[in-house]
Amino acid sequence: MYVCDIKHNIMLIILRTVISLAIIAQCAMASNISFTGTFTNDTDIQFFTFTVANPTTDVAFRTWSYTGGTNSAGTPIPGGGFEPLLSLFDSDGNGMNPGPSGPCTGNTGNPLTTLAPDPITGGCGDVYYPTTQSFPGGTWMPGTYTLAISMYSNPAVGNLSDGFLIPLQGTPVPSNYTCMVGAPGVQGTPPTVPVTDPFCDEFLPGTERTGSWALDIINVDSATQVGATPEPGTISMMLVAGILLYTGARRKRS
Repeated sequence: MYVCDIKHNIMLIILRTVISLAIIAQCAMASNISFTGTFTNDTDIQFFTFTVANPTTDVAFRTWSYTGGTNSAGTPIPGGGFEPLLSLFDSDGNGMNPGPSGPCTGNTGNPLTTLAPDPITGGCGDVYYPTTQSFPGGTWMPGTYTLAISMYSNPAVGNLSDGFLIPLQGTPVPSNYTCMVGAPGVQGTPPTVPVTDPFCDEFLPGTERTGSWALDIINVDSATQVGATPEPGTISMMLVAGILLYTGARRKRS
């Protein structure tokens, strides 16, 4: 009985240690976190939340889907997606204005900051923030922030509660806003893309893109795609391992 109690106590210590190490690792390591997805309409918006646990510099955002490249997870991302726009909000929902795509930076030697013109349209449609012109940059205060990716024609109009531009144009909301007849600068004359389609390009009139997007959230403690089912992370796998170890020891006792 005494030996079993010692084993039980050892297993409790191991489990507590596993949990503590997992929590410490989660809190101590900032990460670059990659997301991908596909829109159906010009009006689609994907939200993310991310957390900065301590005052942190070099928090940034990078899209890959307009021109293509290899994201922070090492996954090749094909080009051809719509021109993305990022909208950023603090923990109170106040707009923080990353803004539109570009500027083209050329080969900086850092794949995260290198933005190149698209080979088809010649446009610099991907996003890297913060740039020297963007806000906030500098040191990010601890908190949970909200980030939204949308098509360039559908920006946030202010704070999070103020909404996004296209839905404010009236009802019904035009899901194919960019390819509609009369949309400025995106259709040929006569229109070369069906006016019922989405994702017309602003850089090369009469050019249609896909609904693909790809985003890196850089140097944060955690990030979540709102509405998505998260994959098991390191911390949850360590907890499962610890619990299974403890359960196995209990079964051996009985």
